[in-house]
Parts: sequence; structure tokens; C-alpha cells
Amino acid sequence: MLTTKEAQLGSLMARIAALGTVVIFAVQALLIGPDQVGYSQQYGAIVDIVSFIQSFGILFTISLTQKLFGDNNPYFRIVSAILFVAAVIQLTGSLSSTGNANSVFESVLSTDQVNSVANVGQLVTFILFGIWALCLISADENNLVPSWGRLSGQGAAYLVILVQIGALFGLVPINAFVPVFILGGVILFPIFVYGISVAFKSTGS
Repeated sequence: MLTTKEAQLGSLMARIAALGTVVIFAVQALLIGPDQVGYSQQYGAIVDIVSFIQSFGILFTISLTQKLFGDNNPYFRIVSAILFVAAVIQLTGSLSSTGNANSVFESVLSTDQVNSVANVGQLVTFILFGIWALCLISADENNLVPSWGRLSGQGAAYLVILVQIGALFGLVPINAFVPVFILGGVILFPIFVYGISVAFKSTGS
């Protein structure tokens, strides 16, 4: 059972995670632009810092949802634990590119190479987020997440999982990958995470 303080923290962190996802995409799409390949010297630091904050928020969200939904659902608890580890790895690499670009020491790897290394597990992490979303919805027996949040979570999960698996085998063309991934990862998933914040808030009230 969540305490009032935990519910308030979960609601805040879920909102931070949802907003951070949208901000990262907005900076990349509107300021950096789709033609930019690799690390942006002008806006890369903004993306990395927001990514750090967003990852921090999602880690709190994952951890506290285990307590909110996982009492009678061991499968959800275990999937959450696996995703938590993957998200920690994502967090630790979130500032790597900017750190490399501004380092006072000589580096063997270029900034773009460091960025690629930091994102090496991204494909699997996205699949895990999809599985986690479906598990959370299944574990939400009292329908604490609003219906619009549940539908968004299911849509995001299926889209992201299918696109990532398709990309793994080179079956998704770039002109299809981008819009579908934006719909699932940048629109539907943040709405789902915001729905989780509503669930936390209703629990703490």
C-alpha cells in the first residue's frame, strides 16, 4: 500500500517522465532537425540533460508502480525489476555524449561513437517498456489508470514492440518506421505515463 508521500512522488515523477519524452522529441525535431546526423554541438547538451531528468522520473515511476500494482502480480513485479535495471543503464549513459564532447581529456572515441555506445541497448529497452506497459495494465485490477491511459498504453506497447522487432530484422522501411514510432513512443506512451500519474494521485487522495 502506498503512503500519501509515495503517491504524490509517483504522480510528480510520472508527469516529469511524460513531459520529458515530449520535450526531447520537440528539441530533436524542431531545433536540431531531422537532417542532423549524430551529436548536435548546439543542442546536444539540452537533449542529454532532459534525457537524464526524464530517465530519473521514469525510474521512480517504475519503482513505485511495483508497489501500487504488484502486490498480487509477481509477473509484473519481475518485469518491472528487469526494466528498472535497463532504465538505470539508460540513465547512466544519458550524459555521456555531452561529457565526451566537452571533456578536457583526449578521447579514443568520437562523440558520435560514444552516443552510439550509450544507446546500444535501446532496442531491447524499448521492447521491455512495451511489455511493462501491457503487464501494468493487466495488473491494474481496480482500473486506477483512466481508460484513455489504458488504451494509449496498449496502443503504444503494441506499436513499439512490433516496430522494434521489425527493425531488428530490417523489415520496417524508414518512411514507415518514423511516423509509427512517433505515434507509439512520443504520443501514446507519454499519454499512458500521464495516466499513471493520475492513478497515483487518486491513490493518495
